[in-house]
Amino acid sequence: MASPDTLRTFLQLQLATDAYAVLHLPYVLSVLSAQSLGPSEHLQKWTTRLSSLLYSKDPAARWAGLCLALQTSVLSKALMMENAQGWTAIALPLLSKNEPVPNLKAAIRLLFRIFSAATDVPEFQRQLATPNVPKYGLALLTLADKHADHELKILAIDVLSQLVPLYPTLLRPIHASLSSFCLRQLNGSAAPPTDPATLASASRLYAALPVTGGKVGAANLWRSAVDDTLGFAWDAFVGVRTTFPVEERLNAAQPRQGQASEEALVAVPLNVDRLRCAAAALCELLKFAHTRPVQIPMGQLVQSCLALLKSTTEDRRDGHLDATRRAMEESVVPDLWGFGCSILDSLASSTRQHLAPHIPRIVTVIVYHLEQPLPAAHRLPFLRALATLLTSSRPLHHPILPSRATKALLRPLTALLPSQSAVQTQSTSTTTSAGAGAGAGSKSKRARKRARAYEGDEVFDIANAVMCPTAADGAVVLQSLEALRPLLRNPFLSAPARSVAARLLLSIHLALPLLTPAQVAPDAALHGRLAGAVQRVCLEAAAGTTSVLGKSLGLVIGEMHGAGGHHVLDLLLHPRVPPLVRSLPHVDALSLFRAEEGDEEQDVRAGLGIGVAGFLGAAGDEDEVPAPAVVPSIVGRAAEPAAALAAPFTLFAKPAVASTAAPAFTAPTASTAPVPTPAPAPILAPSTSSAKVPPPPSVPLPSSSKPTPSTAPQAHDDDDEEMPSIDMGSDSE
Repeated sequence: MASPDTLRTFLQLQLATDAYAVLHLPYVLSVLSAQSLGPSEHLQKWTTRLSSLLYSKDPAARWAGLCLALQTSVLSKALMMENAQGWTAIALPLLSKNEPVPNLKAAIRLLFRIFSAATDVPEFQRQLATPNVPKYGLALLTLADKHADHELKILAIDVLSQLVPLYPTLLRPIHASLSSFCLRQLNGSAAPPTDPATLASASRLYAALPVTGGKVGAANLWRSAVDDTLGFAWDAFVGVRTTFPVEERLNAAQPRQGQASEEALVAVPLNVDRLRCAAAALCELLKFAHTRPVQIPMGQLVQSCLALLKSTTEDRRDGHLDATRRAMEESVVPDLWGFGCSILDSLASSTRQHLAPHIPRIVTVIVYHLEQPLPAAHRLPFLRALATLLTSSRPLHHPILPSRATKALLRPLTALLPSQSAVQTQSTSTTTSAGAGAGAGSKSKRARKRARAYEGDEVFDIANAVMCPTAADGAVVLQSLEALRPLLRNPFLSAPARSVAARLLLSIHLALPLLTPAQVAPDAALHGRLAGAVQRVCLEAAAGTTSVLGKSLGLVIGEMHGAGGHHVLDLLLHPRVPPLVRSLPHVDALSLFRAEEGDEEQDVRAGLGIGVAGFLGAAGDEDEVPAPAVVPSIVGRAAEPAAALAAPFTLFAKPAVASTAAPAFTAPTASTAPVPTPAPAPILAPSTSSAKVPPPPSVPLPSSSKPTPSTAPQAHDDDDEEMPSIDMGSDSE
């Protein structure tokens, strides 16, 4: 259909009658375009037809006219300004009449489009907006407060929250009414709790009201709103901690008279919902944008966040306690943590470096909670708040906290590693298959049949379960990786923690490509997101060292295909130090081999519950698993060639062979003496079993000048020996 003929076709066919207009409205809205509303002889007929639909007595026809007028206003600003006076005179009275809900929604959207699309035309604002915006705001407030339809109320509140910043002076007379309405919506409810959509919309409107005070009074109104919300939150917080000891600084916020005598089944849910409303309002108030600076009560906000985050279930108040209230107050402690983390997230995003003096205290509390065995749903808010804190503010200046936080963040990442039982199973199967192939000629048929593994073991193997069974588990791993990135750049991070983190990330980076998405999580998209996040962290670790970036070309090229390709390319083309000037790293900068691991690194690894696979260790080491006979392999996959597994380790500083710790021995003088080879690079695995694995037998090395070849004794196959006969008649004789 040609553009000049579009309006004529609509007027002759689809909009010929009111019934046809309602029936063909979706098609007309989808075909109508800005080119169709250009200068044409049918344009006047189009506006006349819209006016006839708006004045129709049929509610359905009025709804079609409102929708067509809204689409026309969106596509043509000139046509909207020409007909805005007439459309406003028709749509504005509809808001105070008993109209169907679709008509009210269409009228609200049309009027907001008219009042917000031409704010740059002073004459239009003087003639149309100034006399009609106060009426429009009052009508929206009436609908939001008294109408029964929930979606219509949410729409009216959302439009008000956008209309107030556009016309703060015109809506100043109804500021008190708007504030009272918001406070009623944010007052909380015991049963049922406040609707999430209503809470979000009312919080946005409450945060937009300070602009009605003008350039000078807006800052004072905002500070007053923050102080009132904080006081409301303190009252609700004390109401859910009546059975816990109250600190000295909370004595001023004691429960109101009559609150202590309220029923626990009503008081506790009510105060929790009030805390939820206060947290949502504070989060929106912290997003307040104004032309002049405002004074933020940083100390009070941090104090409230710490009070929520420090809530535990351990302390008890002296005296008689109601068992029901005590149980309910203990059950809402995770909700208090979530409220504190949400406020802290918004505070860190809005204040950024101004929060730096308080970060050590806040991070200490967050790390303490991350060190506890919390469920994934309770751990996720702490991880989000920690990632925002470390990213938005200055680097954490503390000698201990970076290492503690790194250890706490590495613990969820161990879910991506194979378990110790799986590593043992893989090692046993590899050793058995290799031994069966080597000694097939010396064993009998019955011995080979016994050594053959059952081919259906994978049906009964429960070790290869899903690593992230729920969406919360996957989100915890992703947030841990995001929070780990700024910590690895922190100069106060201890060398053992940095080394263990690098080894763990490298093991995950090697293991993820060998795993199917179904093994990682039920959501297939999580596998790709995890692989990308791990690759980014590994790339930053490679770029932060001295000469590793030159050896990490494969990692850099793999990351260039992502969203941050330009940054990665710039990092490769413009390194921090010229490649020829940079000195080689120390051998002990990153211990990829188990023999180079120090006592501190071993303590960190043992604290995280991570074992080492593929190392022939000393006797008594409970975390080690015997290495396969061929090469170390990732659990759940067949053994790969040694070169294929060793290649990814070249992304980091490869330690020299001479630095590898080896048992003390007397070196032979002959040139034909065997040269000991270093142990293969370890693959980390969570240590789940405390049973000691017997170490491999040590081979004595010759001490003479010439090596003496030794032959291992062949083990006798007892299965081929015949059972000795027993004389049953010897006892009777």
